[in-house]
Parts: sequence; structure tokens; C-alpha cells
Amino acid sequence: MNSQQIAEHLMQNSCRMFKGRTCHPEPEAIREIVLHARAALLPNYFEPQVTETHAQTIDRLHQVLTEQIHRASYQECIHKGGTEETRRTAAEKATAFVEQLPLLQDMLYEDVMETLQGDPAATGPDEIILTYPGILALGVYRAAHELVKLGVPLLPRMMTEYAHRLTGVDLHPGATIGRSIMIDHGTGIVVGETAVVGNHVKIYQGVTLGALYFPKDEQGMMLREVKRHPTVEDYVILYSNSTVLGGETVIGHHSVIGSNTWVTRSVPPYSKVTYETESVVRTREAH
Repeated sequence: MNSQQIAEHLMQNSCRMFKGRTCHPEPEAIREIVLHARAALLPNYFEPQVTETHAQTIDRLHQVLTEQIHRASYQECIHKGGTEETRRTAAEKATAFVEQLPLLQDMLYEDVMETLQGDPAATGPDEIILTYPGILALGVYRAAHELVKLGVPLLPRMMTEYAHRLTGVDLHPGATIGRSIMIDHGTGIVVGETAVVGNHVKIYQGVTLGALYFPKDEQGMMLREVKRHPTVEDYVILYSNSTVLGGETVIGHHSVIGSNTWVTRSVPPYSKVTYETESVVRTREAH
């Protein structure tokens, strides 16, 4: 087959296998949303484009969000297939998001302060804001979660996956994560869609808040609208590579879940869960 025949074959197969979209959120726009939101929230750290004022950055964020919300919600490009009603609805949701920027800024401040108080290696807010992947991942998650609450499909997940690729931290936008969160190191953290995380929780690298099993209905179809991931109450510490599974699993407040533990049932408040194994230390004989 020549290139034209291969192209036709691939197009036909793709249309047969997947419904497809005439218009969907653009990956490059996801990056733009993150960059403009960051410049809006922390203008003294991340300056807007040379030709923009702070207010213009927020206006540009609103503009890009309106377009991408429309693409995600109606599977149509706003200027080609949109109607007056769909354009208005997309713009209203973008406005509702922008109005939450002061709240997102407050939560970002609390996450930075929690990290500063919890990590002795942190030299100050500057280092945390400019270098800590956990802060970037949390910031994108919090923005995406606001869009989830506004009923925007697909776009929030694309945003958190963008942050996942950058940081190694996978926070599902549907999860409920409280305030004053510290994510230290971050790489390999997974927080599932129905997880609930309280306030003042510390999460170290490799932690998984996942599902224990996937319930199915009588026809064997997976049930998606059920709580599959655990609840972590306030002031819990989840040390590196700990795994907590199950929608009915609750980690009581002020508990400590040690490194390399595997938790599939609830623990009461003020618990300490540790992984124990025999360690053998051999010394070398002097020659």
C-alpha cells in the first residue's frame, strides 16, 4: 500500500473503532491555562507576557477557558459549531472559575506554609513555589477540581494529566483533597477519583490511595458511580510507598501510616501502622 492507501485505511479504522470528536480540548491550550492561572495567582513570581498586565492575564485565562470548556462540553468549536446558548454557558462557567481565583490563592498559600513547616529541607516559600513538584501538582489539581464542580467534562482530567507528566504526581480531579496539604518529593503518588483527603495531611513519594476492587452490576458491567478509594482524615501522615485501598477504608485522624505498608481496612484515630520485616546485618571480619 502507498501512503494514501494507508492513510485511508487508518482513517476508516479509527472512525470504526472510536466515535471521535469534531472538536476537543487542545493539549497546547491546557499548558496555556496552567501558565496563565499560575501568573494570575502568583504575579510576583510568574510574570505575565511582556505585553500583558495582570488584569489582561486574567482576561486571557477567561478567554482560553471559555473556548476549552465549550470544546469539552459540547464537542464543538465555539466559533464554528456553537450556538448563542452554548457560548453563553461556557463563558459563564469560565467566569465562575475566575471568581474562585482568590480562594485558590488562599489554598495555595496554605499548602506552601504547610510544606514549609513540615519539611526541614525547605529554605523558604521561594524554594517551595519555584521547585517543589507537589505544589505545582496541587495547584493544577485545585484548579481542575473547581472545573469538576462546575460540571465541565474531560478538560479537568487533561489538566491533571498535564501536571502528572510534569511532576510524577497523579491527582485525579474528582478526588476531594482538603486544605493545608504537604506533598514531599511527590514522584509516584496516586490519588484516585473517589478518594477523600482531609486537612493538614502529609503525603510522601510513592503513596497510593487506590481501589481494592471494582464492583460490577448484575450484567457484569463496572459500576463507576461508587466510592472505590479510601478516606484519609485530618492530620494524617502517609509515608513513602504506603498503599491504602478501598472505598470503605478510613484512616482516622492524627494517624501515621508507615513506609511500605499495605492497608485495606480502617484504622482508628491516633493509630500507627508500620511494616515489619526481619533485617539481618552482617559485619565484615577484619583481615
